[in-house]
Amino acid sequence: MSIFKRAFLYVIRKRGKTILLFTILLIMATFVLTGLSIWKASEAAQLDLRQSLGGKFDIFVDWSHSPYVVRETVKEEYDEETGKTSTNFIMYSTVQFTPENIAAIKGISSVKYCSARQDTLLPFDRVSLFPGTISTDAKYQSYTKVLGVCNTEDDELFTTGTLTLAEGRHISANDTHVAIISQDLAERNELKIGDYLTAHSYSMEDESFTGQEIKVQIIGFFTPSVVEQFGETITTYDKIQNRVFVDLQTSKEFDGGEINYGFSALHITIDDPQDMARVVADIKALPGIDWEAFIVEIDNETYENAAAPLATLNELVVILLVVIIVVSAIILALVLTLWTKTRIHEIGVFLSVGIRKSAIIGQYLIEVLLIAILAFGLSYFTSNAIAEQIGNHLLKQSMQTEQEDENDVSVAVDVGADNLIQKSLPTESGIHVSIGLYNLAQLYLIGLAIIIVAISASSIMVMRLKPREILSKMS
Repeated sequence: MSIFKRAFLYVIRKRGKTILLFTILLIMATFVLTGLSIWKASEAAQLDLRQSLGGKFDIFVDWSHSPYVVRETVKEEYDEETGKTSTNFIMYSTVQFTPENIAAIKGISSVKYCSARQDTLLPFDRVSLFPGTISTDAKYQSYTKVLGVCNTEDDELFTTGTLTLAEGRHISANDTHVAIISQDLAERNELKIGDYLTAHSYSMEDESFTGQEIKVQIIGFFTPSVVEQFGETITTYDKIQNRVFVDLQTSKEFDGGEINYGFSALHITIDDPQDMARVVADIKALPGIDWEAFIVEIDNETYENAAAPLATLNELVVILLVVIIVVSAIILALVLTLWTKTRIHEIGVFLSVGIRKSAIIGQYLIEVLLIAILAFGLSYFTSNAIAEQIGNHLLKQSMQTEQEDENDVSVAVDVGADNLIQKSLPTESGIHVSIGLYNLAQLYLIGLAIIIVAISASSIMVMRLKPREILSKMS
């Protein structure tokens, strides 16, 4: 008779032992499968969180230590009342980021956006601006903020949804003398796509924008997601509806000099915050960027605060899985060891008819596997019934623990970041725990390992005893 048939007949005949072993294996499989599914759900939630938040960091001129920073005196003024002389100066870096640098950074894996801009205040001829709520010098009442960019599609205001391109197209790296303005400003001044705005370059003699005439063509309109609320204090040139985007070449011409054909700061967004160190290292390895001039500032606090409860949940689930697996192996080994002692007579008979010890142990393994296959399959339904409730309970406990830790160390999170964290974490509906075929396959592999360890531990006695010793025990 084959060992498969002997194993099957034994399982059928010993119903009490079979039911008890089935119950033990079902409980063990339910907890293991529940842990595996929660682990998978936690990993998926962390991935969704990373993708929704992204990672951000800034690279800017090191104004304090860069050897390329130049400070030039522009004008000295004498105050007759105080008798003191004040000096006006400009400070700039002779090494800046170029459009080629930005293109190279955007080519790095995981970099989603690379935003860079130059800010200039200047007036446009015959353009009526929306008035601000703060009174300014008469000179600046007609001024607005002009942002020089390589392209607007990657600009942070557009990538974050603060501004949306409503009509026309974005400014690209190859554009010259083009502009994008707000749809509100266009309607106020009866402007349409294809019309021109006129301004002048900066004149060092007059210290104002009275130099060469420069015309830019309107190629697009944007709409802001939020405008200033009633009662909010803001200057005319800071109003979002008055903002104007132009290409980098035009921005340089408005400035009236060669020193600013580049960017002193970059804002970089990446797909996954976990790639932050690698992306920064890749950027620093790019040729053509002198890192004596720049400094990197990483702000990953929002992601870290949001991901902490999920990371804690992940660690907790891993610990529970290890404990469940070890305890299951120990309990199963003890039960099988006790049963093996009750089968001394059977072992002696098998040995006396020439059946090898390895075949006897193989039969024991097949017996347990026959029961385990059914128990592990049924655990799919029992785990589905409890996995999500247990997962959400553990997540709440993790969030409470993290909150207590933050209170203990007085962690301060700004309102915007806190709101983002609350929106990103699945606090109300909890994490979605589902059990798939992959988890079931994992269960069978882990269960097989546990059973093999338990059978091996419980069969030590069989392997060590000699036939004569077994017969003496039988008598």
